[in-house]
Amino acid sequence: MISLPSPEPLFNPIIAPMDQLLTGWEIMASPFGLFLFLPLIPLLRWAARSWPRAALIAGGLVWMVGTAGPLTTLILLAGLLVAGAWVVMLGGLRRRERIGPRVMIALVWIGLIALVLPLWWYPRWSWYGWQDGSRLAVLHAIGVAYFLLRFIAWGVKWSHDPGDPPRLTDTICWLLYPPCMRLGPVLLRHEFLERLDAWNPSAPAPWKEIAQRSGLFLLGGFFLAVITNNLPQISPNTPDFFSTPEYYSTGKLVRVLYFVPIQAYLLLWMYNEMAAALSYWVGIRVDNNFDWLPRATSVRDFWRRWHVTVGRWMLNYIYIPLGGGHGFPPVRIFAVFGFVAIWHGASWSFLAWGVAQTVAMTVQRLWDQARKRLGWRNRPAGMWWTVICWLVTMHFAIATILMFMDFEHCGWRVFRELWQRLLAPSGG
Repeated sequence: MISLPSPEPLFNPIIAPMDQLLTGWEIMASPFGLFLFLPLIPLLRWAARSWPRAALIAGGLVWMVGTAGPLTTLILLAGLLVAGAWVVMLGGLRRRERIGPRVMIALVWIGLIALVLPLWWYPRWSWYGWQDGSRLAVLHAIGVAYFLLRFIAWGVKWSHDPGDPPRLTDTICWLLYPPCMRLGPVLLRHEFLERLDAWNPSAPAPWKEIAQRSGLFLLGGFFLAVITNNLPQISPNTPDFFSTPEYYSTGKLVRVLYFVPIQAYLLLWMYNEMAAALSYWVGIRVDNNFDWLPRATSVRDFWRRWHVTVGRWMLNYIYIPLGGGHGFPPVRIFAVFGFVAIWHGASWSFLAWGVAQTVAMTVQRLWDQARKRLGWRNRPAGMWWTVICWLVTMHFAIATILMFMDFEHCGWRVFRELWQRLLAPSGG
């Protein structure tokens, strides 16, 4: 019997002991390395007055080399070349009517997933030639996961519009544009090209918008520092709170329950604000990726506000093509969240999170249908009902994000320990 090797475990910085925190190089290679694009923008805008495409490409390459290293950059560029060649080849076959749109879409998905699969199975940075290796998962550290979404969207659009010109130089600008490379937002090729065609690097920068987004980034950093400083610190040779919550006080476990999800949200939201600010300064804006998430009062509303561009991609390229709301929607809902789960990497916690979201979205769909049948379209209503909905939504989000962030135990041990202490307070 042939047995496949198990995927490598993912490194979890949340529970890393103090002597195993991310190094400077790892932080630069992470999505927050985008901050190092800041000093390149004035030079890029100056050069773009004469050579706009060359300036964009050069700026993206310099940033990639500076944050990921020369060898990593070469390997990533080789992967992008292979993926791009695959889409272009299929587009050529489609243009000559050798294949139909459905066949092209299927081949785009199959070919690109096959290209990414080894990085999903073996996520370590040692693949990328770093002398000492790294613990980061390359799918999201250098943006491979987001490149996958963008390439699929490009191939699907080309299948429906085979006469679309390749515009290879402009496509390279799109792929190497730092504000949408490592953690989104998902800026599709045709959207980027429209903004590139309208780009005027000589125009004054919108400093008001840049200041607003930069201010929000700094505000998020303040709250992130407060949250991080109040999370339990794990000393070397000390068990972590996910695997052995019984060693932590109830107060510390409650902080884990609330602060770990808030920390994850703040990191993503801060990145969104930084990407927006830098893109405004360049002059080719990216779309907003978060829409005031704390205002969500239902699971559906939550997903309209969280990772907006990724959600829109999932809707347009998975949910609707599979049938949308017709037939038996829970299957298509699970297809969306199942794909999101495996898109993040090889962890049972991601899959458990996807199942939980599918159940919640299905329950909300059934609830909405029941209200419609009973004539309760606008009921229940009122401030207290809104507050109850908000509390339920936020606590569901907190619980499932904690489940997501606990790669080995899906949050189960923390939930069980807190539940046992709730039933027997004197034992806490």
